[in-house]
Amino acid sequence: MNATDSQQVNSWFYLSWQSSSVDHLPFQSGPFKAHQFLIDVSNTSVAHSSNPTKERLFPLMACLSPPSTFPLQAHNLDSKPTEEWLLSSLKSPKTPMQLKTFHAHIIKTNLTQNDLIFGQLFLCCSISNAMNYATDIFSNIRKPKLFFYNAMIKGYSQNGHHYKALQMYSLMRSRSVSCDSFTFPVVLRSVSSLNEIQTGKELHGVVMKMGLYSKLILQTALIDMYCSCGSADSARFIFDRILERDVICWNTMIAGYVKCGEFNKARELFDRSPSRNVSSWNTLVDMYCKTGDIEIARQFFDEMPEKDIITWNAMLSGYAKIGECESARKLFDQMVKRNVVSWNVLITCHVHNRRFLEALDLFRMMQVSDVKPNEVTVVSVIPACAHLGALELGKWIHGYINRNHIKMDVYVNTSLIDMYGKCGNVEEAIGVFDNAKVKDTFLFNTMIEVLAMHGRAEVAFRIFMCMRREGLKPNEVTFIGLLKACSHVGMVDTGLKYFEMMREEFGLTPKVEHFGCMVDLLGRAGHLQEAHELITKMPMEPHPVVWGSLLGACKIHGNVELAEEVALRLVELEPQSCGNYVLLSNIYSKAGRFNEAVELRKMMKEKGVKKQPGCSSIEVNHVVSEFFAGDRAHPKCKEIYEQLDKMVKRLKAEGYEPCISSALHDVDMNEKEQTLVHHSEKLAVAFGLISTDNRTPIRIVKNLRVCDDCHIFMKMVSKYYDRQMVIRDCSRFHHFSNGSCSCSDYW
Repeated sequence: MNATDSQQVNSWFYLSWQSSSVDHLPFQSGPFKAHQFLIDVSNTSVAHSSNPTKERLFPLMACLSPPSTFPLQAHNLDSKPTEEWLLSSLKSPKTPMQLKTFHAHIIKTNLTQNDLIFGQLFLCCSISNAMNYATDIFSNIRKPKLFFYNAMIKGYSQNGHHYKALQMYSLMRSRSVSCDSFTFPVVLRSVSSLNEIQTGKELHGVVMKMGLYSKLILQTALIDMYCSCGSADSARFIFDRILERDVICWNTMIAGYVKCGEFNKARELFDRSPSRNVSSWNTLVDMYCKTGDIEIARQFFDEMPEKDIITWNAMLSGYAKIGECESARKLFDQMVKRNVVSWNVLITCHVHNRRFLEALDLFRMMQVSDVKPNEVTVVSVIPACAHLGALELGKWIHGYINRNHIKMDVYVNTSLIDMYGKCGNVEEAIGVFDNAKVKDTFLFNTMIEVLAMHGRAEVAFRIFMCMRREGLKPNEVTFIGLLKACSHVGMVDTGLKYFEMMREEFGLTPKVEHFGCMVDLLGRAGHLQEAHELITKMPMEPHPVVWGSLLGACKIHGNVELAEEVALRLVELEPQSCGNYVLLSNIYSKAGRFNEAVELRKMMKEKGVKKQPGCSSIEVNHVVSEFFAGDRAHPKCKEIYEQLDKMVKRLKAEGYEPCISSALHDVDMNEKEQTLVHHSEKLAVAFGLISTDNRTPIRIVKNLRVCDDCHIFMKMVSKYYDRQMVIRDCSRFHHFSNGSCSCSDYW
């Protein structure tokens, strides 16, 4: 577009606004200034052709083929007129090749001048997410008619290309093509999505100038636009002056109040509404669910004269939002018809409430139902596999995604990387990362975090450098991952460098999590006084987790004096937290101060502080089994304990000596040893050995930190039973192989 054309567009918008009679509107503000995106049509390619037939051909001559090669053979072209068949066929989504084939057939049958068919081709491009192809066709039409412009605007708007929709509207007006009542609702919808209220006001003026303001469809569209842009008063001004309102108009104003957060006015208008349909009721049910007023929402739900799938899903989402898994499941079971949203809401509800086994059961139920999972489903269920360490099931879901061509967007890829990382298969996580077509900051952060958990610091640093080369700016989460990577391998100088980099180079203010990582890094490396000094100089109140990191470091290095000081602070902050007592008791026992350890355990009993039970899970044949310390509930309990006894005898013969300091119970030595032998991860390993072949790695997830005795035990099992084992505890991964651990005893 040349400079003259741009000036004409500018002039048109200015004149159309100035000549509009909108002086009486209470929300008019200031002189009109045309927005750049409304006049920026210089990039819109419009090829002018003198041949009306060739102008619609586009580069499709290579696609011309007889109807016998059409991809949709179900249609009998001889029994149905070609025009009718084309109109029917173009109402459903098509692949790019199918679109080209239909386009070629339109050309071959001389239907390029049939506006109805050509317009339907544009609409088919829209529902097929092929607006680039539609744009190429449109740009080769010399004088497109109004129907084509409307189809293009609608296509852009439906596919989320709202700026392009407004640019097409600008192009249309610059060419003096008159709008109709079908044009403005779609354009106003794009204005709403972009929150461009000034542009909406300009369009309001144009509607009035053209004499279309009395049409209810446009008045309703204007109400929706103003509410979407946060101006409920302007919307109500229009609503109050409409003489004959239909139920859609009432619903739009009620929903508008909800959008603007004016819930009392929404309820008041609902009560005044002379007629209501299911959408009216749905708006109120959804409103009360989102505000947490679940009882009122349920009251409306029960009073509804009729319900649709949206009603049920809204109520289901309400229960899910407040974590009411039982109520959500009960309602779900009452549903006559369910869609993918229903299943996704219930699965997500269980995952968010850490009911992972039930979430996986629901996913299995969904697969045998008549509803097909989508990308939202897998993003919801993959974290359940990650938390349980269910690698085989996670792999199956990954395969399911590929087999069913579920969209591998950045969210799915990120979930898969996280799952593989938490299930101990870092190579698969790297593979997903490398194959991801789109990488954002969140994806990079997840990959760095996974590598940090596995002690792969150097690879994490390379990923960080790749992230910077891609032009992505790191955020606070990025540096938490980098600092954790340094902490797990003892790279103090590198950690200090990244800690300074986030402030000096990227202007990020360290948060309590970053200070916690630094305390952990310094403490693990033996710099206990520096770690303590850093805590005292923190610009915010130290979180108990930060003090806990220092206490853990005191245990590693046997600093009883500092441990007592830190523990006293922690007991003040978290008097009911068992972990602090357990750590200090371990420190006393390790230092041979057994009397202090006994007194501490008595204090725990007096205060009613109970030790969190250790729990380990292992997946065998897609089934996740959980074990607690001394657990005898498993169906194979007898075989497991027999195997464990054999293991202890064999390993003792090879030099294993139980680390008695890891036993906290106030009992004699023999009972302490029995307590250690029956730790949950040892039971899980014994079950893994009797349930899998010799080539299968054993993968275990534990909720607590692996104790010293279990760490020694696992190293010996990996050597004398020739098994690779991967154990994820609450802080990191331990890869056991041939008698050594990936952590190098630094954990």
